[in-house]
This record gives sequence, C-alpha cells and structure tokens, in this order.
Amino acid sequence: MTFSLVTLRFALLALLTLGLTTQAFAQEERSQDHDQLRALLKRGAEALNTRQLDTMAPYLHPEFTLVTVDNHKLKGIADLQGYLSELFDGETPMLKSIEVRPEADELTTFLDDDSGIVYGTSSDRYTFSEGDVREMTSRWSAVVQKDGENWKLVSVHFSANLLDNPVIDVAKNTAKRMMVIIGGVGLAAGLAIGVLLRRRPS
Repeated sequence: MTFSLVTLRFALLALLTLGLTTQAFAQEERSQDHDQLRALLKRGAEALNTRQLDTMAPYLHPEFTLVTVDNHKLKGIADLQGYLSELFDGETPMLKSIEVRPEADELTTFLDDDSGIVYGTSSDRYTFSEGDVREMTSRWSAVVQKDGENWKLVSVHFSANLLDNPVIDVAKNTAKRMMVIIGGVGLAAGLAIGVLLRRRPS
C-alpha cells in the first residue's frame, strides 16, 4: 500500500514537472516569436519611410495585400511601389516624404501555431510638395503567418479618422487652389479672346 502511494506521488510529481517544463518551453518559443514580430514591424516601417521596399520581399506572404488610408487596395510590392511613385514622383506629386511610426497596442494574438493578428496605432508625419508638414495618427491591423522559421506579413490595413484628417484637409486645399488657378487662367483666356475679337476689322 505504502509503495503504491509513493509510486503515485512520484508519478504525479513527474507529470507536474513535465507540464511546467512544457509550458515554460512554449512560453520561450512564443517569446522568440514576439521578438521576430517586433523586428518585422520595425523593418516594415523603415522600408516604407526610406522607400526601400525590396528589402521587405523576403518577409511578405505571396498573397500580401495592403489597404491604405485613402482606401486603395494594393497587392504585392509592385502595386505598393506604383502607388508610392504616384505620390512622390508623378506629374503632380503630392508628397516629399513620409514617416510612419507604428506601435502595437499589445502582443500579437496567435490564432494557432503559425498565424496571428495584431492591432496598433501609427503617428505619421507627411511632408507635402508645397512645403506643408502635417501629422496624423492612424490605426492599423496586420495578419501574420509563420513560414518555416520566419514570420511574414499576409495583410495590413490602415484607417484614418474621416472627421479629423489633416492629410485630407491638405488634399482639399490643394484641389481648391488648383480650381482657383484653372478658373483664373480660363478668365484670362476669355478676356484675351474678347480683346482680340473686338480688334478684328468688321
């Protein structure tokens, strides 16, 4: 009887030790995952701020998508590069530079061993072509998936406050200025044509 109790106690102690060891190992593994994901967040911000998007290629899922604050859906690096080129290098470029500073609200929530979702905010600084500098806080969410030993971005979604959006305000002001310029040019052209017509001999 005594032998049976000792054996039972030993077995329970062994199971408890094994359980604690397994839990500690799992926490350590998740800790490494969180470290990788923090590095991924920092790497993505640097790539966007410097426009060195190719550096993110190894860390993007083949089906990577991004939804911008102005409601564009971009798929893959090529779409993102084209979008930024239009903003910075187009016929009427809007921006000189952009600086995003994303911060996660909390640690990534793991949906299973190889996927997770995380939410956060970003204090963004926009320098416009005309010299205006505006700051805006946006919200973002990201879905990540583990591929082998590395985590990759599957999708990122940015959103902004429509009621308090300095970037949209600048865009509206720019559009208004363009309308005034176009109207002024049209008026001047009309006056010039009128003068020429009056000078024509009858």
